[in-house]
Amino acid sequence: MTHTAVHATDEKAKLRPFNEGERTRFHNLLKLAAESPFKGERSAALAAAGRLAARHGMTLDEAATGGPAPELPNKPVIVRRGPRDVPVRDVGRYVHLIDNWVSNDKARRDAALAEAYQRGLDSDARKGKSAQPPRRNASRRDPHSHARVLLRETSLPMLEICSLTGLDIYEVVGLKLKMRAPKSM
Repeated sequence: MTHTAVHATDEKAKLRPFNEGERTRFHNLLKLAAESPFKGERSAALAAAGRLAARHGMTLDEAATGGPAPELPNKPVIVRRGPRDVPVRDVGRYVHLIDNWVSNDKARRDAALAEAYQRGLDSDARKGKSAQPPRRNASRRDPHSHARVLLRETSLPMLEICSLTGLDIYEVVGLKLKMRAPKSM
């Protein structure tokens, strides 16, 4: 192999991470450097691991963590917003426009509300009165007389009579008891 071929091979090795065999060898060298009882064997294993890492253009720390950190692309970050792509630097401008629109809308609402108060809408005198007086059905019976008629003429349960007349169960039972014929002695 010529010198230029070896140099080209070394450049290609620097551009790629460890393959599986090299990774296994590197980890075995680090394990030997950490666990060997002999100082010379530990230093030789650490030097061999350093050479292997240097062959790929990494330091020992980078190689032990899995390789150099990948370079981040230098393209702008895009925020997906419906059919359009909006660069991040423009988001601030859009937020400012939305805040401005909201504040203008609130100002329009407050102005309309002030005009309505000047015209007399929701004035205190008007708040007490309702727009229409409550309707009273003239044909509606008195609840007590209605309950007496239902007790006398129907066989409805007492709870049903309570729901129809609006009386509670004790009033309906009291009416039933008072309607009984007196006992003759």
